[in-house]
Amino acid sequence: MDLASMEIAAPDSYGRNPVTSGQRSGNTSYQGTLADLTRDQWNDFKNRYLPTQQELFGLATSDKLLTEQLGRNKVNIDNSFANSEKSESMRLGRYGLEAEDSQQNNINTSLLKSLTTASVNNETRSAVDDLQNKIITGQSGAPKTLADIGGKG
Repeated sequence: MDLASMEIAAPDSYGRNPVTSGQRSGNTSYQGTLADLTRDQWNDFKNRYLPTQQELFGLATSDKLLTEQLGRNKVNIDNSFANSEKSESMRLGRYGLEAEDSQQNNINTSLLKSLTTASVNNETRSAVDDLQNKIITGQSGAPKTLADIGGKG
């Protein structure tokens, strides 16, 4: 049976052809087959893994993750304080009272919100820095952590 008469199968999910993979050169020697396998592995790496690796290195060397997360932090803190204020108002309303809306109360809330924002943003900076170091050094779990921080997970 020669290669010309073989039925060409559809490529698998990785873009490889199960019938002709490793037989591109037509060389049936051990060294030829090994060379074809090495070429197939290299092409597979270039097509599947290299783009992901380049994306991770790009994220590891840019401030994109940090900027996105700091923006989400602000929205989350604003929502949290608004919910807390609403909850306090509802709690006091059960007793026929109103929340104290004094200048001092507003100053205290503003200070607490500022401290919370600073703390959360510092923790975020630390987490992104740790993630970038993991990506650069190739430690396991970096892609999953990246998905968690990036809000994709």
